[in-house]
Amino acid sequence: MIRSLIILFLLGTHIMALCQTTSDRKLAILGYVIDSVAKKPIAAATVSIYQKKNGKILHYGFTNNTGFFTLAKLSFVDSTFQIRISHIGFDKAEIDISVPVGKTEINIGNIYLNRTSRRMEEVVINRPPILMNSDTLEINPEAFLLQPNAVVEDLLTKVPGIIVWGDGKITVNGKNVAKVLVEGKPFFGRDPAIATRNLPSDAIEKVKVYESPQNAAHQEEQFEIDIILKNKKKRGLFGKVSFSEGTEAHKEGTFLVNVFNPKNQISLFAGGNNTNKIARNLSDFLAANVYKRGGENIESNTPLFGQTGLNKFLIGGAKFERNWNKKLNTDIHLLLNDRKSENITDIQEIRILEGDQKQYIAEKQQHNSDGINQSYLGVIKYKNNKWDLRINTEAQKNKTSGKQRYNRNVIDQGNQLLSNLDKSIYRDEDRHKGKLDFNLRRNDSIASKFELYYKFETQNNQLGQQEDIFFNNEIPLSHLKQTDQSNNRHELDANLGLNNFVKRAFNWYPSLILDIRSNLILNQMNENQLDLFLDTLKEAYTIKNEAISYKDNLKEVIWTPELSVSKGVIKSTGKGVNSLFVTTALGLQALSRKNVSSHTLRSLDQYFLSTLPSATVRYERALQLSNKSLTFAYRSLLKQPGIYQLIALIDSTQKDYNRTGNKTLRAEAQYQFSFDYIDLRYDKNMSQRLHIAYSLRKNALTDNISYLSNGAILTQTVNATGLPLIEGNYQFKIGKKIWNKPFNIELTSRLNANQYYFFSNGARYKSLSTDLQLETRTQYGLLEQLKIGLSGAFSTNWNKIGMTRVRTGGHNLSLDAVLNWPSRTTLISRLAAKNFYTVGLPSNQQYLWNIELYYRMLKKEQLEIKLSAYDILKNNRTIRNILEDNVIRQVNVNNIQQFFLFSLSYYPRIF
Repeated sequence: MIRSLIILFLLGTHIMALCQTTSDRKLAILGYVIDSVAKKPIAAATVSIYQKKNGKILHYGFTNNTGFFTLAKLSFVDSTFQIRISHIGFDKAEIDISVPVGKTEINIGNIYLNRTSRRMEEVVINRPPILMNSDTLEINPEAFLLQPNAVVEDLLTKVPGIIVWGDGKITVNGKNVAKVLVEGKPFFGRDPAIATRNLPSDAIEKVKVYESPQNAAHQEEQFEIDIILKNKKKRGLFGKVSFSEGTEAHKEGTFLVNVFNPKNQISLFAGGNNTNKIARNLSDFLAANVYKRGGENIESNTPLFGQTGLNKFLIGGAKFERNWNKKLNTDIHLLLNDRKSENITDIQEIRILEGDQKQYIAEKQQHNSDGINQSYLGVIKYKNNKWDLRINTEAQKNKTSGKQRYNRNVIDQGNQLLSNLDKSIYRDEDRHKGKLDFNLRRNDSIASKFELYYKFETQNNQLGQQEDIFFNNEIPLSHLKQTDQSNNRHELDANLGLNNFVKRAFNWYPSLILDIRSNLILNQMNENQLDLFLDTLKEAYTIKNEAISYKDNLKEVIWTPELSVSKGVIKSTGKGVNSLFVTTALGLQALSRKNVSSHTLRSLDQYFLSTLPSATVRYERALQLSNKSLTFAYRSLLKQPGIYQLIALIDSTQKDYNRTGNKTLRAEAQYQFSFDYIDLRYDKNMSQRLHIAYSLRKNALTDNISYLSNGAILTQTVNATGLPLIEGNYQFKIGKKIWNKPFNIELTSRLNANQYYFFSNGARYKSLSTDLQLETRTQYGLLEQLKIGLSGAFSTNWNKIGMTRVRTGGHNLSLDAVLNWPSRTTLISRLAAKNFYTVGLPSNQQYLWNIELYYRMLKKEQLEIKLSAYDILKNNRTIRNILEDNVIRQVNVNNIQQFFLFSLSYYPRIF
């Protein structure tokens, strides 16, 4: 049933996106804008078209250098349109146009604008809704009809060509918006929703949209948005104070105050809950407590359908950012969080062995943990005409304690018990971490480009772990493992442009762009592990386990230099701009790794030297209403084996999973060929992106697994012949109108086709693995007060091991509805149906439903009453299907289930 709904939904949304009915005729309006005095064309004049009945803006455009404009693909929503033409320094012109039956194009000829004789104040008041100022699009909030207490996001959704997706991300004519700034600076972090869902639209002077200064010639262009506040609104305070009480003793509390002015941004925040709402930093906390009714992202900031366990969470902290002057900025974050979790996990597993023999594993786990984390983050930014410097400092202290209990049974195909394992683990860990890094750039030095990055990290971990093991009918075993680890890591990255240097040194300026880059990593780790058995006579852990006790001193150096040569050609045509960029690079990677250990089997001395060539060719064609690009790339990659894969020691106390090292391992080399296609259609508000990669591998890192007669596993990583890997991603986005209501679609598909060798009990097997995911997300504003979102996903993963085929997957369909009616009331409903299946294991179906009802009071809608019903159908749990090598696994974890919550919130707002 669910699968049929998913298929119908995916096909239906795709058809609606790409097809048009015969009744959906389109109209094009064109003409010229002329200076009435000079009789010359007016460039960059704003031409807006409105629906005559209600004054709603439908489309906009700008005149070119000849004064010509065209507004194409207009829907017939009315028989009469109104065109408004405006330009700074000229009086606005308004023209009503009646559309004759059957007409699809109207040429209104020359439109003459009179030069204004009004005062500048009057000109500013009568600004057009959208203005092109040089290369920047400026949006005038006062020209749009908005509801009282609207926020910036409500304004952006009114602008043709701009789409605000449900997660707060923004696209402009199909291009992604990389940053949302306020007064040219980040606003309490990087999440755009913090600005767009908090700042009132009546505090905005204008919104600027422009191409990001970080755009590179060989990459896809992105936009930035800068929100400019009115002169009297550049200081403000906003936040949230709330308390919630619910059934099953569920509670929530929030305190958040944010203050800003041209110099400072200050946040004080604290919160706690036992409703599985988790915020890991200030940005998460702010995004979960925005002013816009229902503006918190449903999937991220309500109890997650995919969250695991039962969690109690506390968080508190502060942020202080100051702009000392135009050159110097500092930012300090202090954070404290405490998380208590209780997880109950059921695992069913099937192992496919040689001769189609099978082992069946049933495992139950219970895990209780309590972790406290304290952190400090400091940022210093300095920028002048020559230098750009950023310094980051970070300190963290983490203390975690936990208890785990395992019960695991392994049976064979004949239902005979191979092993029974009961294990209890008591764990205490202290972790201290510090980091210092800086990034220095200079753009006008003797080299055409100079960038230097340095990072130093230091970390100290102390772990104490006691294990009590009961295996079959053997004598119970108890041991204590104590590990003390310290790690210091230095990284230096330099990027230098050579063109100006060559010119100064040899009096010759190359026609190609020459860059050299060097990355150097120095890593030093000291580890001391002591494993002790329990002496039952002394009732103390005094018997040393020499097999896995050791003292290590590891030193590692990785140096990766690279020389790149690039050339760009740009050619303007009558219709647009064609550009071609070619880059080739030759890199090396030298690795030296030496471990001096008290344990002979952990001593290591290695050295590798590899070449890393790469090349990129990018062609782009930019027209007035579209942009297309093709990118072909080749690059070589290295995957170095980890220390644990090289020198892991067998722990004979472990009766389930164990690993042994392999010092003969070599790095896995990958040779990747990729193709990227980007198609942006501004007139259709459509974008599509395609990525295909084909990789060849050498010395592939894979596992050699030995399945023991008692059900235990011993794993060793080995090198094997590499087989090809194919990856593909496709994303399609479009913003349309159906019955003159916005209809936005996002379609994403991913394909991973992989083949590789692995070893089972010494025999080599070839695995053919294919992973396919298809996801569609739609948003439809059926009415001004009602918005509907549909999303569907389908995923499948199949594997062939020898002659045996195995398959796992899932699909889901969800419906979101946001109703803003009656006045000051918002209802949000999220309904999801999910299905998980694995061949050989029981399938699982879930029907999940959350509802939230908001009501706002006071003039500025600052007082809120909210009723929430979570998991109404009492069906919530977390399920994962895993298919890896010759193992099929289904993991089922407990989750918070049905409860109801009453919340009272106050939003302080001073602007």
